[in-house]
Amino acid sequence: MDQSVTGPTATATTPVGTWTEELLLERGTYTSTLRFTPNGRTLLLAGPRPGCVGAGSWTATGDGRFSFRLAELVFDPDGTFTGWVDIEQHVVQTGDTFTSSGVSHVYDADDRLLERAEVAARATRRR
Repeated sequence: MDQSVTGPTATATTPVGTWTEELLLERGTYTSTLRFTPNGRTLLLAGPRPGCVGAGSWTATGDGRFSFRLAELVFDPDGTFTGWVDIEQHVVQTGDTFTSSGVSHVYDADDRLLERAEVAARATRRR
């Protein structure tokens, strides 16, 4: 378990902590870093593209299950905002690992929908 997490929600049955996530998309595999807080926040600390960050929330949906939704902000190499991704995932957690699936909607900087993508993932909690 993440040593920086304290409190009754920081157990192997909650997502609280920092996770390394492998995203499995039709066009390839990507890595990101997520953090789930005890108060239900989800933070994208490092996205699949350099400079991408995001925030949202998570909710327990059953024993060993939770869902999260977040907005990932996308920037070009010069730091210009180029769009965002609306990410929703439904998770099955077993201790310090989880698998998930869901849909992401990709928008440009003018909020026009560019793509809808089915996304699966697997993740491991960092210790």
